[in-house]
Amino acid sequence: MLAPGDAAYRMHTYSYATIRIGRHAIAGERRIGRCLLPRAVPFIVTRSERTLSAALGALLIKTMADSNPASANARDMRLDALRGLFLVIMAGVHVPTPLSRWLHEPLGYLSAAEGFVFLGACLAGFVFSKVRHASGAAVMRSRIFARVKQIYAVHLGLVFTAVAVAWLLARWVPPLANHFHEFLQRPLESLALIPLLLHQPPLFDILPLYIVFLCLTPWCLGFAARHGWTAVLGGSAILWAGAQFLSFACVVKALSPWLLLRLGSFNLLGWQFLWVLGLATGATLVRDAPGMRRHRRWPLWPALAIVAIGILCRHRFGLQPASVPNFAFWTGKWRLGPLRLIDSIAWAVLLWSWSPRPASWLVKPLALLGRNSLAVFAAHIPLAILATTLILLSDWSPAVRTAAGLAVIGALFGFAWLVEHRAQLRSRGSG
Repeated sequence: MLAPGDAAYRMHTYSYATIRIGRHAIAGERRIGRCLLPRAVPFIVTRSERTLSAALGALLIKTMADSNPASANARDMRLDALRGLFLVIMAGVHVPTPLSRWLHEPLGYLSAAEGFVFLGACLAGFVFSKVRHASGAAVMRSRIFARVKQIYAVHLGLVFTAVAVAWLLARWVPPLANHFHEFLQRPLESLALIPLLLHQPPLFDILPLYIVFLCLTPWCLGFAARHGWTAVLGGSAILWAGAQFLSFACVVKALSPWLLLRLGSFNLLGWQFLWVLGLATGATLVRDAPGMRRHRRWPLWPALAIVAIGILCRHRFGLQPASVPNFAFWTGKWRLGPLRLIDSIAWAVLLWSWSPRPASWLVKPLALLGRNSLAVFAAHIPLAILATTLILLSDWSPAVRTAAGLAVIGALFGFAWLVEHRAQLRSRGSG
């Protein structure tokens, strides 16, 4: 870890102001914590925002400093490994095997989706805030929308290919017909709605979530840079609270005679709060990393207590116990229920405060998946549908079904290696 007196630490904390001033010839600086920033850069950090962002740090405080003391820009492999772990869990859960029951929320009332969305938002807030500060809002918007186009193209390619296969084979493959039954009811209408993200078959609703949230990211970062994160987080919290009582189901049902809408399982109004929390964490790390580091130790024990209670309740009461009234409301996944949100934040704070360092033999394979997360996520969907179809068509034993689930996970590692290897070959060829 870099110490405040180290030369590398001073380079890390002061290099941004030097580059910014050199590029724009801005005279004058102001000191906040240990960071020098040009006067022209909007910089609003209240004590409450710093405390909240510190409580939601979730390993990001270590990204630029701890992974390689010799380089402030070194990439922390543990973050990629964490994303890779989420992808492994998703792939295991999406194939119906005995393994999927073990991987389905064993560590409390949270799933891999919460971690994947929150970590993605943290990285987006960190990366795009740096771009905005260094190159301006226009460049930041262009970078974000370039990423949106990439994810949108992957989503359309996946969905159109899948529904085409389902339309051709559904007559002979009942599990495939069941999976895409809403599309098969009115295929032409569904084809028109797919590019608008208004028809999302099962398992195809995560990427649209990312697309919508990324489109809102430039506004969130820009507004927060001018007015601070308090208003952004407050408005987002109000929308999340409304999502606990409101649903789009009535709208979808009312329009069903004319439009066969399928908006996916995730409630956008509920899950946007997790995204905004991640954006605030990543953006605040760019502005006040030393301030976040000072708050690193005190939340450890409260977070550990919440995590332990979540694990005990999960295995004592299960996911939907009939004996506990309104339990689904408090822990519901699709609306991001209150206890689920608290449990997710507690896990993030625990990992940030603890900052574990797993063995490299465990980190490196998972980091391979995390570095290629979009490609791996896209690959796991058809693999999971194929494996599920084969399992439902066959009278396989639990051991064989488990082997099929493990084969899907293993294929993701091979696919990630192939993607990275091809990228390296292209890089060498262009160099």
